[in-house]
Amino acid sequence: MWLNSSFPEEDIEEELSPVRGDTLRKSNALQMQTPLQKGAGEEKWEAWLARMEEVHAARRATVRRACKRHNIKGPLPPPRRLHKLRYNDPYRTVFCDVAKSGSTTMKNILAQVDPNYKYIQKFGVYDPKAFKDLSRFKAGSRDLRHRLENYTKFMIVREPLERLLSAYQDKFRYGRAVDLFEALYGDHFVKGRTTGEKKRLETGGRLNVTFPEFVRGVLTRRREYKNVHWAPQHGICHPCVIHYDYIGHLDTMGDDVKFIMHKTGILGKVAAPTQAARRADDNMAKMYAEIPHEDIIKLGEVFSFDYEAYGFSFDDTLKKLKTQ
Repeated sequence: MWLNSSFPEEDIEEELSPVRGDTLRKSNALQMQTPLQKGAGEEKWEAWLARMEEVHAARRATVRRACKRHNIKGPLPPPRRLHKLRYNDPYRTVFCDVAKSGSTTMKNILAQVDPNYKYIQKFGVYDPKAFKDLSRFKAGSRDLRHRLENYTKFMIVREPLERLLSAYQDKFRYGRAVDLFEALYGDHFVKGRTTGEKKRLETGGRLNVTFPEFVRGVLTRRREYKNVHWAPQHGICHPCVIHYDYIGHLDTMGDDVKFIMHKTGILGKVAAPTQAARRADDNMAKMYAEIPHEDIIKLGEVFSFDYEAYGFSFDDTLKKLKTQ
């Protein structure tokens, strides 16, 4: 079982065209999902809040059990490995930005209450200077400790094999950054191709990395195949040494984000998101049918701690891949 919490220290960040102000305005134009008014709907709203409190308490307990079971604890990683923890001082929040787990949606929400909003409107949520993150503080500093101890900390996570497929589809098939990711990683993923495969697959000026090739590269666990978009989620957020208040799941993101926005005082100032469709979930069985069963089992080992800590079931995923 793969339980190493280490994470590449020099991740290659996504270089995309920025999400500019028009995207943020569209997010703001979503129908506002505000708390029910006092009176007839009060009990329903309070019951929903109580249920969400129970859901997130259970998720926190699941993380604690997994960390205890595998004896994963401190010290806190060096600040350079906290670069995905975005903080907002006015709202006293720390958001662990997990790629391919609703991160763009969450950043579009947080941008609208960020002190740097005008800059983000101009340059987009992907700009390196858009959000402040905890890597700017010195190890052990008062500023770092204050935010980790006193701010509301949260993350959104995703079923690991669905997230892996989403990363492949976005970075090597459909997304705007396919050319970039082929330039950075393509030669590594396709280096085992035969001459016949090269002639058949390499068309239109692209290598056209296949999903089996992508999976084989990920399974090597070698540095040249690693990237934050498909790295294990616990290695990004460090949940065994940083105690999160709320752990959202992409499949319940509508409720989870609305609840987090309520708890942090953002709801009512920014539109809560609707539940987004997930392209990877729609064709998981078809895509994983191309992967040998023994490799799927190995993927379960690579992402074993994510499955255990975040309450996902690898057995259920295997059943889903067989029955869809």
